[in-house]
Amino acid sequence: FVDQILPLVITAIPDIVFYIIGSNMPLSIKSLCSKHVEPLGYIADVQPYFSSCRVFVAPLRYGAGMKGKIGQSIAYGLPVVTTTIGAEGMGLVDGQHMLLADTPGAFADAVSRLYFESDLWHRLSANALGHLQKHYSMAATQRRLDAIFPLPEAVRGINAA
Repeated sequence: FVDQILPLVITAIPDIVFYIIGSNMPLSIKSLCSKHVEPLGYIADVQPYFSSCRVFVAPLRYGAGMKGKIGQSIAYGLPVVTTTIGAEGMGLVDGQHMLLADTPGAFADAVSRLYFESDLWHRLSANALGHLQKHYSMAATQRRLDAIFPLPEAVRGINAA
């Protein structure tokens, strides 16, 4: 991202800062620190960053299943730009819940679009949050569990109080 995509983003958004948050950050990532890159490492409370940032990027090239970082971003209402790999496992639709890009140019363009296009930003934020609530909330999980392990009529509601 820093070598191939960020320079293209900086062309469109000269004052952008890319924060890197995560535990056990290797020296190779820490050494990327610059005017446009802040490797922060582990942050106990990420809320201030999710609340103050405009776009969440997940330029993932490998992995499987749901990506927790993408779900967390969506839960904070922060729209996502990710790759095909990053979008796997959550049922997210390009242009409806997030923006999908697999080349440096397309990724940079998607970041710029989300950064500048307020209507797109609000639509993706709302749609993705609704998708998360519909499919991955506690209520959605409870419905799935109830469908898999139905309780007898006499037992239902006992633990609800």
